[in-house]
Amino acid sequence: MKSIALLLVILSILCQARAGDEASVETPSADDDKQSPSPIIYNICESTNEELVGAYSHTHFVDDAPVWTNEEGMGIWRHFGYWYIGDYGEWPPVTFYRCVVGCEQGREEPPLEGFKNKKGYEGGPVKLQLEPCGEEGEGTGEEL
Repeated sequence: MKSIALLLVILSILCQARAGDEASVETPSADDDKQSPSPIIYNICESTNEELVGAYSHTHFVDDAPVWTNEEGMGIWRHFGYWYIGDYGEWPPVTFYRCVVGCEQGREEPPLEGFKNKKGYEGGPVKLQLEPCGEEGEGTGEEL
């Protein structure tokens, strides 16, 4: 009986030691696989669709590609290696523009120009810029 009790104590000590060793080993978590957010903010300053105008901040990743959205739910995203602009508030997103000029497949970030409206979408030209949109009268001497 004493040998069984001794065996149980030894097994308990070994299990506790093993549990302590496993706790000290760093195991990758799902969060480790996520990429860090991009500090880049894209701006669309002119568009016939007012919902597209504004600053686009990186919000998340979809299929290892970054997604930027504005306050109106519009977005800039990559799908099958190509960049799109449109309504990201719906799922699947509704494409208004697709990058077609200077848009090699798999770019990590969208180009600033080269977006053409999707067939059936009547929006005018659109381009991205890194500088914030100016205010009316800025640099003209006019008071706001």
